[in-house]
Amino acid sequence: MTTALEPRNGYWSNLSPADRIALTGVGTQLSVPSGRTLLTQHDTSRDVLVILSGFTKVMVRTSAMRHVVLALRGPGDILGEIAYVSGGLRTATVAAITAVEALRVPRADFDRFLAGSSHASNLLRRTLVNRLRDADLDRVAAASMTMGQRLARLLLVQASRYGAQTADGGLTVTLLSQEDLAACVGGARRTVAREIAQWRARGIVSTNRMSVTIRQPAALARIAGPGSAPF
Repeated sequence: MTTALEPRNGYWSNLSPADRIALTGVGTQLSVPSGRTLLTQHDTSRDVLVILSGFTKVMVRTSAMRHVVLALRGPGDILGEIAYVSGGLRTATVAAITAVEALRVPRADFDRFLAGSSHASNLLRRTLVNRLRDADLDRVAAASMTMGQRLARLLLVQASRYGAQTADGGLTVTLLSQEDLAACVGGARRTVAREIAQWRARGIVSTNRMSVTIRQPAALARIAGPGSAPF
């Protein structure tokens, strides 16, 4: 099995070549079209998935019409790690933003894989710690930043992790709808649209359907505020 692209970050890219071969041997490759669900909130499965290509959103439904986007995950990232470690019901749904290629590994096989590789096991622990830290930073941002600052921070973080270099030096981030972006930063869709329109008029970003290209990362970092250095 080959991956569609070599992920820059995440669990998969930090595994050793031998660990990748071992994990591939016990997993099943999935092809998931845009809009489809990979993992479902309240499911009892403890399987894990590794994204090989494409982008997903991790979200919690708060009502039939509303949801909160907790995180964006892309190439190299592991999914389902919390339910795998803690057991019980899954706490969130993961849906494909774009077409996704993923590796699904049953819980028992992942148990044996981790038992045979201290590096892979330690890497999973570091991943969990980093995600808890990121969640804490998100809570601090929600309490102390304006909506525009939170949106600028989100774009910078995603660009640093998954940004694709353009021919003219920009970084393109495959993202969500404006409604989902608003759900990420705790704002209204019209407010997100207004902020992006203002940045576009100043040449800080350009936009296409479901993507944003950052043209002036330093300017966006100034909007986000201290601690949001350009990549």
